[in-house]
Amino acid sequence: MRKLVLLALTPLALLAACGGGGGSSMTTPPPPPPSQQIATPGAPNVETLVVNGGPVQNLNTAFINGVTICVHGQVGAANCVSVDGIEVDTGSSGLRVLSEAIGNLPLGIVTTNGGMTLAECVPFADGVSFGPVAVADITFHDSGKTLSGINVQVIGDPAYVGNNDINVPTSCSSLGPKIEDTVSAFGANGILGVGPFLQDCGSLCENEPANNITGAYYTCPTAATCVDASATLAQQVANPVSLFTSDNNGVIVELPSVGNAGMASVTGALVFGIGTGHQNNMTGSETVLFEDGSGFITANYKGTVFPQGYIDSGSNINFIDDGTITVCPDDASYYCPASPLNLSAMLTGVGGTSVTANFTVVNADPFIQLPLSLFAVPVLAGPSLDPQHQSFDLGLPYFYGRNVFQAIENQSTPAGTGPYFAF
Repeated sequence: MRKLVLLALTPLALLAACGGGGGSSMTTPPPPPPSQQIATPGAPNVETLVVNGGPVQNLNTAFINGVTICVHGQVGAANCVSVDGIEVDTGSSGLRVLSEAIGNLPLGIVTTNGGMTLAECVPFADGVSFGPVAVADITFHDSGKTLSGINVQVIGDPAYVGNNDINVPTSCSSLGPKIEDTVSAFGANGILGVGPFLQDCGSLCENEPANNITGAYYTCPTAATCVDASATLAQQVANPVSLFTSDNNGVIVELPSVGNAGMASVTGALVFGIGTGHQNNMTGSETVLFEDGSGFITANYKGTVFPQGYIDSGSNINFIDDGTITVCPDDASYYCPASPLNLSAMLTGVGGTSVTANFTVVNADPFIQLPLSLFAVPVLAGPSLDPQHQSFDLGLPYFYGRNVFQAIENQSTPAGTGPYFAF
């Protein structure tokens, strides 16, 4: 599974709003490796983060312990369902849950002033997902954080996708190689987008015709007849972290080191908030790379500058554009070099601060043979998924052994105003 959200690579372009912030113009050498501290899950701001294969046994996919999803304003077993196996994605914004994971939970669907319901299409690197936008109350299991009346996407709602996805609009299904509206196809019970932006589309989708946007939001006279439409900021699926009453300026993804041989599972933490007064989210020792208005930094890899660089927990391998590395004979989406390669890229943020990112690529073939037994593998990479050859994506393999910060646009932190990456 490659849950790299293609909002970063399509006209939506992660351009939810102009973010960014100040930054130093100096080049910073990589600091000595600190003694990594992983926060203890629990109130008020830490969720368990585990890489263990999840619901359908996927490589390098990080899941939170779970959330309870309830009908807005209702309580009781009949109005709530607990969902685990939700992937954490720093490359997208919003909570999305598979319809089959919540069963018959009667969530209310967002409607327009004209009474039509609202639906959304989200393109990922491995396929597209379609479903209505619903209103729900959410409780995070470990931290106890709660949200009331937030918009979530319900992927694969049978009324909206129809038998064999026949109802999915062509402008959506044409955006990817396949439709991923089931848990087995999607690779998780849901996805928690904790990326750099407040909404998943922002001002672009407020006026889709003027911005030449299709395949994003839809209004539906009936569930089976959805058409491309604009969506206000209030109607869109928003970054849940930004809606917290506190600890709402970003997240820290913390995963322990993993050796090149890989591990069956590892446990870390997802920390809400950056420098918000807790001992577990203090700042100061990390290098801060401010992102541009599209959520990108630049990456210089082997002398080639890639203007769309990013660090994305939703990518299960490092996606790099390097024609000198042999691809695997059985799966050309992975690299299979004859011997381990110790590689590096210079990452540079807005304002000029730079840091060297080191990573290793080994022969992926032993790790991708079914049935999988090792799910945390830090040495996997594959060819870039960007046909324009502009992107450089350090995925979850780069997170092992690091505490990686993702600050949200326009949100203040002690290290500056988001969006930025830091580690």
